[in-house]
Amino acid sequence: MTEREQLEIDSRGITPVHDDGFFIVRQALNSSVPGMYSVEPSEYTETIANLDDKSLERLTNIQRQLRMVLKTKFDVAVCGLYVEEHPGKRLISYTIPFHIDRLSERFSVDVYQPYIEEYIKSYTYSVTGETIKDFNSGISGVLESELQDRDTDLVGSSDTNAHPVSGKSLTTEEIKEQKIEQVLEVFEENELPVAPSGKKYYVCIGGSKNFQCFLSDNSMSKGEFIFAHENEIDDCLKPVYADDNVVVRQDAKYAIPGFYIVSPRDHFRRIDETPRDVFEKCMFMVREVRQGLLNLGIEQAHIYHDEKYKNPASVHFWILPIYEEFVERNGINPTIFSKDIWRYLESFPKFSSNKPQIMDFNNKMRSYLNSKTPGSDETGV
Repeated sequence: MTEREQLEIDSRGITPVHDDGFFIVRQALNSSVPGMYSVEPSEYTETIANLDDKSLERLTNIQRQLRMVLKTKFDVAVCGLYVEEHPGKRLISYTIPFHIDRLSERFSVDVYQPYIEEYIKSYTYSVTGETIKDFNSGISGVLESELQDRDTDLVGSSDTNAHPVSGKSLTTEEIKEQKIEQVLEVFEENELPVAPSGKKYYVCIGGSKNFQCFLSDNSMSKGEFIFAHENEIDDCLKPVYADDNVVVRQDAKYAIPGFYIVSPRDHFRRIDETPRDVFEKCMFMVREVRQGLLNLGIEQAHIYHDEKYKNPASVHFWILPIYEEFVERNGINPTIFSKDIWRYLESFPKFSSNKPQIMDFNNKMRSYLNSKTPGSDETGV
């Protein structure tokens, strides 16, 4: 790096706020969102599957403490966590704060794919530069001290009182009380009628067409709905792994073979509400699923988590396989910094075409995960 390049980095406040010799934390180089931090391993690695236990434990601790500091120090109520793998590049984890004032002013929907690119680009350094430096100054010392004691959970106020965020998680009893009032099967979601007030259709891949759509109370996240109605959903969505802490199953929206969701057995709305040990167990399971995908020949994958501002959502982690053939065929670069990720998701054949491969992947992933963790519930039920 030239002296001029280093001066530019210094002037923008993107020198590391934390460097422990294992991971480097800094304001994301390609973002002007205050509080958007990247975490990169000091040693070159392209996939989370290659992190050893100690490194993965450090990474999960940094990710969670970043989330906690953003909440308690800067009143950030909603965040996203995005870990991306790109061929020939270093593994990178992004924590993105979704500032509620910006959401209220400019966005009519929750900021998740495909809106993240638009949100990031709505900030410019000429406007936010000083705020970024304030975030860096405030977060550096707190992050350093908190990471020295991994059992410390930050406590303090947040803007969740001023801006209620997607409600509280329902209890197991409340979830199981929610009944299915109607089931429709459709080829496309736009075939659905408008749901009655207080209700919504929980749309899941499955059935004899492409989607099974279950009408029920709208207070649940989709994860809570699936948990409550495990026996009603399609077999392709039955867990490939489950124990007392985590559950792994095929994604319920996109019929992409190998697209798995890792979620806590219990339901939490946000990472800062998730106990440290549960979050860590989820991320260790993410690594196992990622290794399982490597065994299936999938060389690239992204791990995503969105917290929601308006709608109920449970903590869960996408493990999205990136198929090179689809990337090359469509000339796209799937990443949170581009709407290409949305084009990628929509480029796959629907469930009616992909079910056999999904079931094949499920069987192989189930066998692999249960061989790695003996004593688990192999049925997932």
